[in-house]
Amino acid sequence: MNSKLLAKCMSVPGLLLGLFYAVRGLIIDLLTIGLNVGTTIGFGAIIVLPVLFGVFGIILGSLLKLLVITRNKIKGSIHKK
Repeated sequence: MNSKLLAKCMSVPGLLLGLFYAVRGLIIDLLTIGLNVGTTIGFGAIIVLPVLFGVFGIILGSLLKLLVITRNKIKGSIHKK
């Protein structure tokens, strides 16, 4: 799987999770103590979580590609003998 494609696919759940976190934090703040800096940080999760998930997707895609290349080299060396 391509690293760019995996990064895009991982960013979508990051966005959904960020939205869930922000809305849940907003509701809890409105019902308890009112809006404060924590609410702003919660809405920052809408930006931060997709970026983090995307970076993780790039790293994971690169590791998977390295694993496939290594597997193919090992598999090729076994058949040559």
